[in-house]
Order: sequence, then C-alpha cells, then structure tokens
Amino acid sequence: MQRMTKWTDKTPRLMAVDESGTSRLYDDEDTRTKENRWIVISGAIFSQSENEDNIKKIIELKNKYWNNGMFHGERVVFHGREIKKGIGAFSKEVIDRDSFMDDLCTVISELEFEVASICIDKHEHCDQYSTPKNPYVLAYQFLLERFCMTLKFGEHSCVLNESRGNKEDTKLYNLMKPFLEDGEPYISNKIHQIDNVYFNSKLTGNKKKSYFMLEIADLSAYTLHTYLRDDVNTMLFQSFRNKYIGGHPINGHNYKIFPKECYKEWR
Repeated sequence: MQRMTKWTDKTPRLMAVDESGTSRLYDDEDTRTKENRWIVISGAIFSQSENEDNIKKIIELKNKYWNNGMFHGERVVFHGREIKKGIGAFSKEVIDRDSFMDDLCTVISELEFEVASICIDKHEHCDQYSTPKNPYVLAYQFLLERFCMTLKFGEHSCVLNESRGNKEDTKLYNLMKPFLEDGEPYISNKIHQIDNVYFNSKLTGNKKKSYFMLEIADLSAYTLHTYLRDDVNTMLFQSFRNKYIGGHPINGHNYKIFPKECYKEWR
C-alpha cells in the first residue's frame, strides 16, 4: 500500500480518515452491548495552502507541554483514548491536564479544516437488512461521497488513512477499489479527482514526526463515538461542532447516522 511521504500542492485537498469502534456485526442479541453498537468514521478535510499555519499551531501546542513536543523519545500523538484516560504523555503527572484541554480545544477552533462524520448503528443495520453490508465499507463510501461534494471540478485530492498493517490496509483498499474506480451517480466523475489513497501510521518511521491530520480525525471520531455510546458531552467534543462542512452538523449531510431512525441530535 502507498505511504504518503510529503503532501504537495499537486493535490491541494486532503481528507484524513480515522474511525472509532469496530466493523464487526452482532446478529446475536445476547452478544450486543452499548460498547459494540456503533462504528464512527470521521474525515478531516484540509487544504494544502493552509497546511503550514496548521502545522505551526500544532507544534506550538506540543512544545508548550512537552520538551520539543517529545515524550520518551517519540513525538507526542494526540490520541483520543489516551487523552480521555489520562495515560502516557497525557497523565496528570506529566502535564497540567486542565490547562492542556483548554489549549487543545482552542487550537482545534483555530485550525483550518472541515469535518464530515458517518455513524453506523450496527445492531439496527443488522436487524433491518437480511444481507447487511460491511459497516466500515458502507461508512467509508458515505464519507467519500461527502468529500467529493466539497471538491471543485478538476481539483485534485488525496485520502490519508491510518494504517492498520499491510494485510488490513490491502483488504480495505480492495473492498473500496470498485467504488473508487466507478463511483456512484451522486458524485459523478469527482471520484476520479482522488489521485491517491494513502495508508500511514500516525508517527513517521523514526517516531520523530507525526501526521497531525490523522490526529485530528482520531479526536473527531473518538469524541463522537463516546457521545453516541455513552452520552458523554465534553468540551473537546463540542470543539468540533463548528468545523463541520457548512459550519455545523447537519443531519444526513455532513453528520450522517445510518439507519436514519437512529439519529441522535447534537446538544
């Protein structure tokens, strides 16, 4: 699978994709829990022209709380689960967590990007369809549709996924390949404006740099998943509200829950 080594202005638009939850379906009601109900996929959409300013803000935030933005010899990575649990670099023994959370929310509000999120209620999906689709693939297709709708005609772009390992990455790409090649009527030929689909870890190989775009996608997906699953409404979750395409979450557009009967309004 392709790895992105440098984002250039040849593809001025980029969507970073990350998910929270798993794609496994539970057709046995005895195995269903609120923990395995949802899968959420978020796409954080960036423009290359604004990349330098975004990087500067991220680096300044990391340098404020960790020496040169490093922890135990590795670049600090904003990971939703670790931030929530206060472990590793985000432990209260390492940083002032309250101050950090305030600053993180402020930086997210200042960064230039847009968000779209797709949420699949796997239990209802399994109940409503005799042959339910893979929830991850279904959500990914919905997300690509929304990304393509943001592109100007002729505008080149790329998609950056978090790598799960070569086997898993290849499986996902092969599942998505027909859609990427043929598209659907909703997006017409804009699907062909996606020049490359990359699979990268959040950290570079030497662990000295990170792909902050994937970090933002992670935080968006994780906080939304926690809201849907546990009704946890945090300041970090709310910091993404105004980042949705169009300025706020819009049911069925930039914030899609499937099946639609499972819609949960932001509050």
